[in-house]
Amino acid sequence: MRNNQRNEILREMRQHLVSHWWVWLLIVVVVVVVNELVDRNFFDHREHIDGDFALAILALVIGFFGSYLVARRKSRIAA
Repeated sequence: MRNNQRNEILREMRQHLVSHWWVWLLIVVVVVVVNELVDRNFFDHREHIDGDFALAILALVIGFFGSYLVARRKSRIAA
């Protein structure tokens, strides 16, 4: 039974990720642009590509799991 539940949750998460691909792309672009603006205006002018990538991944993970949990909660309330 637990394996079926885990597979169902993974299927729902995969579906959520694929169905909202444009949101994840927008998040990455916004995070990279804002990070570049902040770096250029307030911090040193050295380029840190790894920092942009890490911030973008972190924003994606937080945004994805947050939106998935909100969507799951709304679907349970509606049911």
